[in-house]
Amino acid sequence: MKAIKPTKLTTAMLTSSTVAENDYTEWSNVTDYVVGNKCIMASTHRIYECLVNNIHFQPDNNLTGLTPKWLDIATTNRWAMFDDVIGTRTTASSAITVVILPGAMSGVALMELTGTEATVSLKGEVGGAVIYTETVNLEATGITSIYDWFYLPYLQKPEVMFTDMEFLHFPAPELTVTIKPYANEAACGVCKFGAAVDLGGTQYGASSGITDYSKKDVDAFGNYTIVPRAFSRKGNFEIEMYTANYFGASNFLSSVRSTPCIYIGSQERGYEPLTIYGFYRDFSINVRYQDTVYCTLEIIG
Repeated sequence: MKAIKPTKLTTAMLTSSTVAENDYTEWSNVTDYVVGNKCIMASTHRIYECLVNNIHFQPDNNLTGLTPKWLDIATTNRWAMFDDVIGTRTTASSAITVVILPGAMSGVALMELTGTEATVSLKGEVGGAVIYTETVNLEATGITSIYDWFYLPYLQKPEVMFTDMEFLHFPAPELTVTIKPYANEAACGVCKFGAAVDLGGTQYGASSGITDYSKKDVDAFGNYTIVPRAFSRKGNFEIEMYTANYFGASNFLSSVRSTPCIYIGSQERGYEPLTIYGFYRDFSINVRYQDTVYCTLEIIG
């Protein structure tokens, strides 16, 4: 089990992106907006919808009150992969490439992916030599026969984790993430980077599933009306760790009690559902043996 505690991305840290921030026109204080108009603000990277005919009213300062002038409806396409929400994705018809100044880090998580390849490369400093690069094939179809080759539909690997940078101690590196498209579409819903912490070995018996927030109503005749909504993952894990790591693991988990993190149950192929972006509801550590302790984690996506 590994966990990545994400570093908060600021505007200054994202030095370039191949995805334009042009969902709508930039808000202007001389434009007369009417109900239903949409605009963006590059300073907040948000999309706003006009609720009341207005002029001069800046969207991010007029979202509340008795008669709010604007409604904050979404993150811009460029920044959707960096927000803290599952279900919002940055999409493009060609490759997505972003260059970030992440600060000291040792792990990268990419989730809700569409594409054929994901590449992460790291330079020790801006414009310096590449000190780390890895490319992951995002196809997860699992071809086992000629029949499979011709007839199985393409199965997308939804997430990949890069957590083998723990020995690359550079205070100001340059991170580049590239996602190559599949069928003219590349997408990423979550791009998080930060310190990767090894909590120990995930034990067999781990479980994962989802909580569905769709609304399902049934009438007197047994007919269902379903309104699709979001869902979140959940998981229960038992982790084995050396007693020498007991204090460090307990201290880390205490420090992220209210911080969403990337929890990686296993990086083996086929165990991707054991990766959850969220927070833990409960954890406890059982000092079972002299040299070994066991931690239980209940994680909510």
